Amino acid sequence: MNVIKQQIAEQIRRYYIMGLTYTEIGKLLDMSKRTVQRYVTDNRINEDLKNEPKNPKQKAFALLENGYSYSEVARKLKVTKTTIYLWNRKRKETEQPKN
Repeated sequence: MNVIKQQIAEQIRRYYIMGLTYTEIGKLLDMSKRTVQRYVTDNRINEDLKNEPKNPKQKAFALLENGYSYSEVARKLKVTKTTIYLWNRKRKETEQPKN
């Protein structure tokens, strides 16, 4: 697969993870709904997502690691920004080694 197609597939994957529909993704990338569906099928994006986190906290952590802000993550998961902040703070506290 050439570099451009890989980049398009990665963009589609990101939007797909965010929960956008094929039509919405197509509008963002200026392509048809069917073309987006083909990318998802051909690149096994939906199969890859079976391994994606199911728990809202895990989804929040994954989105934060991908550079999303607390506000963006909160909006996507339909929780408050404070909730995302507290989840992340608690995770960081538990991951730090005790001296």
